[in-house]
Amino acid sequence: MNPRKKILICGGGIAGPACAWWLSQHGFSVVVVEKAGGFRDGGQNVDVKGAGQQVIERMGLTAQIEARNTQECGQKWLDEAGKVVAVFPKGGFGSLTSDFEILRGDFARVLFDATRGACDYRFGTYVSAIEEIGDGARVTFVDGSTEVFELVICADGLSSSTRDLVLAQETRLRYLGAYMAFFKIPRRPEDDLWACSVNGVGGTMINLRPGGPTQTTVLLTFPVGAPDSQRPSSRSRRDMLRAALEGRGTVADRIVDELDTVQDFYFGPMSQVQASVWSKGRLVLLGDAAHCPTPFTGKGTALALVGAYVLAGEIKQRSTHAEAFHTYERILRPYAERSQRELSPRLIRLMHVKTPFGIAIARILQRFFGSARIQALLKPSAAAQARKVEEDFALPVY
Repeated sequence: MNPRKKILICGGGIAGPACAWWLSQHGFSVVVVEKAGGFRDGGQNVDVKGAGQQVIERMGLTAQIEARNTQECGQKWLDEAGKVVAVFPKGGFGSLTSDFEILRGDFARVLFDATRGACDYRFGTYVSAIEEIGDGARVTFVDGSTEVFELVICADGLSSSTRDLVLAQETRLRYLGAYMAFFKIPRRPEDDLWACSVNGVGGTMINLRPGGPTQTTVLLTFPVGAPDSQRPSSRSRRDMLRAALEGRGTVADRIVDELDTVQDFYFGPMSQVQASVWSKGRLVLLGDAAHCPTPFTGKGTALALVGAYVLAGEIKQRSTHAEAFHTYERILRPYAERSQRELSPRLIRLMHVKTPFGIAIARILQRFFGSARIQALLKPSAAAQARKVEEDFALPVY
């Protein structure tokens, strides 16, 4: 393919800039457009495992990523009074915490800084129309301006507006039975470097995690029978969160007290993207826009990095975009679908225990598996699982 022609990437999160890095290394001219008015530095904790770590190493960014590690020590399960029920150290069996923990915004900043000199970033704009024209795609932006690109890479997330322009009929969202929200609240003196998790009556699940010297990140999930077809307003989103938190204990009360002042706020149904094809014509899907597994799998960031590496490598290596897109999907789809199969509506229901009796049973299990003796017995199993993650995907060489 002709590297002198421009490639458009829609989305300035993780998948888009990671792909931009590789494409620029391969000699292509890259434009990255992002709907937000500027760089977005918010978001939840993400962990990078297995092949995703290998991609970071090949990019030479390991030191920059590790320097921004949240230093999370592990996970504590708390009761409604905030007392510790069980402790799962980092790397232990059943622990939420992996070796490579970083805030999404910090990760995106590393990728942005690594690509801003080689790529053309345009904030506050997005694609409103795409038209195939011979050897390119004519793209119309929201301001009415047009530009021709060799390829269009859609990496603008779960609710991608670019994907809907071309592949709406080929894509569906699989709802898993819960809503999720993540945001930041002010750090308190009692906040340490441990993630704190709480099961609440009605199925509410709360996670507080280290978010830097002044902030703590919140991940809140709770069961909802069916997703609302209309996007709720900011006020109604906060009202839904209050309803899910009220009466759930001291940690929940703390979050309710901070809700009205929260600025960096994500709220929506917990869904997976299932697309029958990942490309059409000169447009191709990447990252969550292609195969969002939901943050609960812990695989989304690794999938984004691996997908960016493979897609850019295939674009470099193949003689036509159609061949590159086909091979990229053939290589990556089995990996993405394995990650998605780790979650189902039934598993989500089991994780979000609703009754006081169910919560009591969950706490018995947490104490059992969190005990030092059981953790020692299960340490080989945790190590074997870590090796399995390392070997889950073999990166091609380009």
